[in-house]
Formats: sequence, C-alpha cells, structure tokens
Amino acid sequence: MKKAATLLIVFISSITISLAQNFKAGDKVEAWNVAWYKATILQVGAGDRQGYYMVHYDDFGSASDQWLKNTSIRARASSKEASTTAGPRLGKYNVLTYGSVTNPIRLGYFVLSDGNKYSFYDNGGNIVGSGTYSYDDNAKSIKWQSGPFKQNNWEGNFAISREGKTHSITLKRGTVGSNSTDSK
Repeated sequence: MKKAATLLIVFISSITISLAQNFKAGDKVEAWNVAWYKATILQVGAGDRQGYYMVHYDDFGSASDQWLKNTSIRARASSKEASTTAGPRLGKYNVLTYGSVTNPIRLGYFVLSDGNKYSFYDNGGNIVGSGTYSYDDNAKSIKWQSGPFKQNNWEGNFAISREGKTHSITLKRGTVGSNSTDSK
C-alpha cells in the first residue's frame, strides 16, 4: 500500500512539474502580490532559487522587484489595452474622493444604464437623482446633459485601465467614479 501511495505522489509531482510554466528574462507576465499585476521577468532563478523568478511590477518602481515562486506567475493575456471608442460600460460606478491616496472616502455610486441614462445613489442606496449623458469619443469624455451631475458641473473625463478591467470617470479633481470587473 505504501509503495502505491509513493508511486502516486511521484506521478502527481511529475505531472505538476510538467505543467509548470517556464519563463525567461524579458517575458511579460502577471504576478501575484495581493492581486494580479502586470510584470516583467528580470531573472530566472538557479541553484537554491530554482523554480523562482525575479519580477519587476510594470506599474511600480524597482523597490517592488521581488523573487516569486513559479506558482505566483502566469502568462499575461495577449489582449491589447481596451479601446475607449465604445465609451464607458454600463453598470455601477463607485464614487470615491481622494483626499488621501491610501484612504479614499466613498460618496455613493451611480449606475449608467441603457439609453444614456444614469442614477446617482448615496451610501445607503437611496436615490439622490437621475439624468442623462452623452459620450464624446474624440474628447474621451462624458457630457452630463441633465440631473445632479450637470447641476453640480461635474466633469466626465473617461479612461480605461488594467487591460479593460477598470473604467474610470473623473467627476471633479480628486473624485472619481470607478467600475471594475473584478470587484463587486
């Protein structure tokens, strides 16, 4: 029985090793550090660092470079940065104001819906107001045509980041509406 269990462990280990991805210096990958981030392989580990890679997180300085086990690295999706041509996606946008970069204050949320309509809600889910908007592809911005956002002269600069995962609309300096596919 022990021999069969040992053979099973060896078999599973060999499959795991054969399925592990091998990367080389310069490869564009995603690396795990609380979340998946775009990164670049700087160095392949050898000796006591066998199975590890030195990665540089593309959106951070070299102080964040670190050795990661191969299980914390995956191939980067081949899709290019999403286009802003289609405009902001429909759905819920959390409104955050950044007096402090590390501790934003949530001011509620708004929902973009079919027919270029939006509804603005407070943190309790109570409706504050609703209105209409249009999207200007040339300016990459939203124009609030009616409702509370127009009354308050809020801006509407639109941007897409994280390969299309996050759509952001700047409402005022330091205040942003954000819709992310990997948050609820």
